[in-house]
Amino acid sequence: MKNPPGYGSIVDLGRNRRRPIAVRVPNGKKFNKQGKEIIDYKYLGYFERTKQGKMDAQNLLAQYNAGTAIDIPRTSSSCPTFKEIADTWLIKHLGHIQAKKGSVSDQLKRSYNAALLKCSPLYGKRIDAVKFQDVQDIADSICDMSSSTVTNVKTVLFETFDLARKQKYISENFIGDIDFLYKIRQDKIHSTFSRDEVELLWNYSDNKDVQIVLIMVYTGMRIEELLSMKIENVHLDQSYMIGGVKTDAGKNRIIPIADKIHSFMQELYDRNNIYLLNNMGKRYTWSVFMKYIWEPAMYFLKLDHLPHDTRYTCATMMDRAGVNENSKKTILGHSKEGITNKVYVEKDLQDLLTAINMI
Repeated sequence: MKNPPGYGSIVDLGRNRRRPIAVRVPNGKKFNKQGKEIIDYKYLGYFERTKQGKMDAQNLLAQYNAGTAIDIPRTSSSCPTFKEIADTWLIKHLGHIQAKKGSVSDQLKRSYNAALLKCSPLYGKRIDAVKFQDVQDIADSICDMSSSTVTNVKTVLFETFDLARKQKYISENFIGDIDFLYKIRQDKIHSTFSRDEVELLWNYSDNKDVQIVLIMVYTGMRIEELLSMKIENVHLDQSYMIGGVKTDAGKNRIIPIADKIHSFMQELYDRNNIYLLNNMGKRYTWSVFMKYIWEPAMYFLKLDHLPHDTRYTCATMMDRAGVNENSKKTILGHSKEGITNKVYVEKDLQDLLTAINMI
C-alpha cells in the first residue's frame, strides 16, 4: 500500500553499506547545483537489510508520523556548508535575472563573487554551525568600505541564510540583527576635529576613552586597523606598530607612535592580551567600540564626530605641520603616485617618527 503524501518512505541506499535501509521524510524544498528546485529529505535512521531491520524501519516511520519523540541522527554530511548554500543561491539568483532580462552583466557577477569572497571565513562551516559573532566579525571587517560593497555582502549573507532557513537547515535568519556599517562619502562625513577640539581632547586626556580618540588622531589609523591591532605587533620600545588593512599600501605597514601618545599606548599594552584594545579577552567589534568607547567620549566632550574623522584630522595636522607627502602617505597607508615614489622612495622608522612628532 502506498504511503500518503508527506508521510515519508523507506529506501535502500545500495551495497557497501552496513545499514543500507534508510527512513526519510520530506523536509521542505532545496535547489540543486543547477538551480532547480527539488524535494529535500531528512533521514531519521538507518537499518540492516534484514527482516528485523525492515520492521524496525517501518516502526520508526510510523512513530515519527504519530508524533512520538524520536532521536534523529545528525551527521556532518547531513548539513551543507555556508559556501555550498551560497553557491546554490547565487546560481538560482543569476538564473532568475537572466530569465527576466535575457542576460546577466559581467559586472554584476563580479560584484556578487567579490561579496562572497569577503565571507570566506564562513566557507567551510556548516550553515547551522555559523554563529552570530562569526558574521558580525565579517561585517566589522568591511565597515571602512563603500555603501555598495557592504550592501552586496549583506545581500549575499541574508539570501544565503534565508535559503538555508527555507530548506530547514536553520530555524531563523539572524542576518537582520547584524550591524552593517560603511564608509560615508567624503562629502557627507563630519568635519575634521578643529584646533580647539583637539585642544579640548588634550584638556581631558586623563579620560581613558578620550585617550583612545587621541591615539586615533595621532596615528591616523582606520577604526578596523585599531580594533584588529595585536599586542605582538606593538613595539613600544621602538615606538611603532605593524598593522593596517584594505589596500596593498595600507597592509602590514609601519605605524609610528608619536611621543604625545606613547604613555596612552603604554596604559593599553598588556602582554597577556591578544589585542591592544582588549574586550574581556576578545577584540572589540565595531558596534561594541562605538557603544562603550567612542559614543561615551563624544557625549562627555559634547562633540559630534565619527571615528573616521580622526584619520582626516591626522592628515590635516600633518599638512599644517609641513610633513612631506611621502611620509604622510606612508603613515596613512595611501598608495604613492609615480614610479619614483613607489619604488625608489622608502621611509625608515626614524623618518616617520620625525614626521608624526611634527604635529
